[in-house]
Parts: sequence; structure tokens; C-alpha cells
Amino acid sequence: MDRALATGTGFVGQYGPAVAKIYESVQSTTDELVLFFHHVPYTHVIHSGKTVIQHIYDSHYEGAHHAAEYVKQWQSLRGRMDAQRYAAGLARLEYQAGHAIVWRDAICHWFLRTSRIPDARGRLEHHPHRLEAEDMQLTGYSPIEVTPWENASRGKAIECTSYQSCTATFWPKAVPGTYEVDIQYFDQNNGQARFRLYVRNQFVEEWVANDHLPTIKIGGDSSTRHRIFGVQLGPEDEIRIEGIPDVADHAALDYVEIVPASPSNVPN
Repeated sequence: MDRALATGTGFVGQYGPAVAKIYESVQSTTDELVLFFHHVPYTHVIHSGKTVIQHIYDSHYEGAHHAAEYVKQWQSLRGRMDAQRYAAGLARLEYQAGHAIVWRDAICHWFLRTSRIPDARGRLEHHPHRLEAEDMQLTGYSPIEVTPWENASRGKAIECTSYQSCTATFWPKAVPGTYEVDIQYFDQNNGQARFRLYVRNQFVEEWVANDHLPTIKIGGDSSTRHRIFGVQLGPEDEIRIEGIPDVADHAALDYVEIVPASPSNVPN
């Protein structure tokens, strides 16, 4: 927004002369306020040396990274408080870390489509560990378009149209080793769908979508993830996710990420 006295709404004039002089000029306005006081192109270089669009990309990736770091910091407190308090805090921080990824992707991809200026670091639309649900072998599941499109990876998801259960199967062709499997799904508050993960036809884990997020729709507000650690995978291994719908919650899935295990992503 152009809020300058000379060319915009004149909002700057509400400040005293010394302060107004600072914000009247793009050059003297600080980076965190430049878009509040001035209308500049995406290619405008701010004081940090970055363009506006690159700052948008970088700041959201940095935010998601910091949210993940909070989980690790909390895990360092294990044993220093009662188990119930520790588990409750960890669950909230894990949720926030996952949701930071949801909104990082939504915002960055929206600005990419709007500006048509790619991320200088090549991160957008390049997720080496991600497998889209709509690309999996589906039984019962149907691909759907998510509205608005930026609320799901590639603007698509899958939902279970069966009354009983559906499956999504894929072969990650992983290098033999230990992995973290992150399932990005949608947790609506108009039902409690269930999910089961199988590897090589062996049952691994089951969980319930019962976090009661404040929405009845598939989208950014219902998008969340379930993390499974210590999964052994090889190049020929099959992974199958079974979704069991409940009422209007159709066990919708967005994508799965297969992340190599490391000391930084193994829980204490």
C-alpha cells in the first residue's frame, strides 16, 4: 500500500514531522515496514540485499525451520516434568511444526503463481521426499481439486468415497535404511476417520483423526500430519495407507514424505 503524503493515502502525515520524513521515503523505511508504507515491485531490493519476493520465500522457510526446532528444544526437557505435561506440550508443538509447513507452502506457492518469479534457491515445487497422494495406486479413493488450490500440495488431494475403507499404495524405491514417514492428511471436525499404515503388507501403526480442528472442509485449516519413526525400507518395499471414513470425514490424504532418519529427526 502506498501511504506516502506525496503519492499515496497520506497516512504518513499522522506522524510527527521527523518520523513522517523517515516513512515518506522508501529508502529510509525499515524492511519490516516497507510494504506497509510503500507499493513496490516484487523485484525491489530491500536493505537486507534481497528482493521482496525472495524475502517472502526465505522468511516462510525460515519460519517453518524455527517451528521444527521448537519440537527439538521441547524434547530436550523429557524427564524434567511429568509425562502428561510433556506429552501434551510435544503434541501441540508437533502440530504447529507441521502446520508451519502447510502455510509455508500455501503462501510461497501463491506468491510464485502471482509474481511468476521463481525462488532463487529452487525450493518451490521441488520436494524430493514428497509423494503426492493422487499419484498413488488408489482403491476406493478418488482425486479431488482443493479450493483454494494453495491449501493442498499441487492443489489436489484424495478422499475415500467408500462407506468402508480405501487404500493408497506406493513404492518409494528407497535406498535401504531407516526412515521417518510423514503422512499429511485432513482432520475435519465432522467425523473421526481412521488411518492404518502397512509396509510390506505388515501392519505398522493406526491413528485417529480426532484433533477437532475448527473446520468441516478439506483445506489448510484441517491439514495436519502424522509422523512415524524408525521405518525400515528397501528399494522394492510397498507402503499402503488404509483410510476408514467416519460420517462426513472422508479420510482425505494430501501427500506422504519419506525422510531418511538422522539424529535430528529421531525423537528422544
